[in-house]
Amino acid sequence: MLGRSIGLNDAEIGAMADAESSPLFDAKDRLVLRYSQALTRENRVTDALYAELASQFSRDELVELCFTIALSSLVNRVHATFLTPLDDSTRAAVGDEAMVCPIGR
Repeated sequence: MLGRSIGLNDAEIGAMADAESSPLFDAKDRLVLRYSQALTRENRVTDALYAELASQFSRDELVELCFTIALSSLVNRVHATFLTPLDDSTRAAVGDEAMVCPIGR
């Protein structure tokens, strides 16, 4: 739902797992997705990745990006722990099928 709220379509959400080879993402998108994966999966950012991010984003933008990824991770962990059921508006938007974002795998 968060991806859709910022304009991602189903194809883009589905292609996140293979973002490096997907024509749906540009270099900056791929960088953000690599950063999201590193922060979510490993909870660390290499000097090389930080240097690449710093070349594309201001410090304020990096702080905002970091907080956005961290907040999303927090919300996902809460839902995963408590197996939160879908609310009516989410179910109306996505149906009864479980929506899985491949970036967290």
